[in-house]
Amino acid sequence: MPKTSVLRRTLLVLSGAALLIAGGLSNQLRASIAAPVFLHRQPGDETSVATFTGKIVSQNGDRFILRDDVNEAWYHLDDQAQAQKYFGKDVVVTGVLDGRSDMIHVRNIAEAKP
Repeated sequence: MPKTSVLRRTLLVLSGAALLIAGGLSNQLRASIAAPVFLHRQPGDETSVATFTGKIVSQNGDRFILRDDVNEAWYHLDDQAQAQKYFGKDVVVTGVLDGRSDMIHVRNIAEAKP
């Protein structure tokens, strides 16, 4: 086999490996710098009110949940009636997160601005 053919194959394998490694690192970097929520304290609040962004989707056609693709997270919503109004839309949910159940106690849902 000619030297140029071996060299081309070696470079191809090395560049493919470099792309795989860089892709894995970029996912780790994105996860480490992306803040999952922005906290907004209100006077008199004992719990932290936060905003969450994502899309309202239906879980098994029965329950509405917030899907956050940026942070790869799903949140249950305690106000199903309000969530149903925004089914399929990108929204901003304001509420208090119960970390044990991943349930957001909804205070407000608004359609996200493009």
